[in-house]
Amino acid sequence: MIKEFFLGLGTPEEWKLSIISFFGLIIFFKISQYLILTKFKKIAEKTKTEFDDFLVTILSQTNWFIELAFSLFISTKFLNLGDGVNSFINYLALIAFTIYTAKFFQKLVKYFAYKKFNEKQEEGKKTEASIVRVLSNIADWGISIFAILLILQNSGIDIGALLAGLGILGIAVAFALKEVLSDLFACFIIYIDRPFEVGDFVVLDKGRGTIRKIGLRTTRIRTLQGEELVASNRKLTDSYLRNYKKMKKRRISFEIFVDGKTSSKKLEEGRQIIIDVLEKVENTTIRRVALSDFNGNSWTYRIIYYVNTRDYQDYLVAHEELILSIRKAFDKKKIKFATDIHKIILK
Repeated sequence: MIKEFFLGLGTPEEWKLSIISFFGLIIFFKISQYLILTKFKKIAEKTKTEFDDFLVTILSQTNWFIELAFSLFISTKFLNLGDGVNSFINYLALIAFTIYTAKFFQKLVKYFAYKKFNEKQEEGKKTEASIVRVLSNIADWGISIFAILLILQNSGIDIGALLAGLGILGIAVAFALKEVLSDLFACFIIYIDRPFEVGDFVVLDKGRGTIRKIGLRTTRIRTLQGEELVASNRKLTDSYLRNYKKMKKRRISFEIFVDGKTSSKKLEEGRQIIIDVLEKVENTTIRRVALSDFNGNSWTYRIIYYVNTRDYQDYLVAHEELILSIRKAFDKKKIKFATDIHKIILK
């Protein structure tokens, strides 16, 4: 009975051809893989590029399931297996081909993404490096979903109805995860518009600090106190934010109060002293030095100048040198500072 069943599928000669072709194809795939890899390895050793090494790695990782499926697909063509069995074997070969192709493109995307990620890291562009990693993960998931849909479509499932159902489900999920999706969208806005990057010093409504990491949903900021401030990407893009790294130079405005009994000659000398001191301080540019007010008890000098750097430490050093030099010069010229600037003498 078993013999009759097998003979019903094909003659002994057809079975022999089928079995020989099945094992012959497996051996052929293995030998071809070995010869191609050997040839490619020799070529790869002579070149400086890394892409050929990547191709060698891909070829060396060929799955046995793919070889088995293709060998079975070709060898069964010699037999009369019936429409149902042939369709199943064809579907199996399609699954193997789809999986192999999807994995190849996933590894290809990861290869180029990894190279781009390292390139951005070496350039110090940590924000762009993070975005490259995110896009790589999205592409990986996209390829997997496309492969699954292709397999389901060829299995007889109505993809249109499935996609429609997924669309309705997607709308419901979108409403439920509205804030999460807003944060994800804001992440890409940050990458495209670049209001700040990793390493920038920023001032927010509820704190200030250095951008440490930009994630899909949140941005992490290291505050001056050493704490980690976690802020929503959506709120960062919707609110006012001051980025000090974008600043080319600092504008400083401050006042000096001298005694109200200071003579006009001394006041003129004081103004010239401030100008002379500012010209000697490195990386500074004078904007304005002028007497701006008198309240009956003190005269007010308003000084406006620029520090030609955005570095906060350089500003502190320059400003300290300026006020100490002014104090020494005023003491030398016996120009007295006001002791009580809020006192007004009424007569």
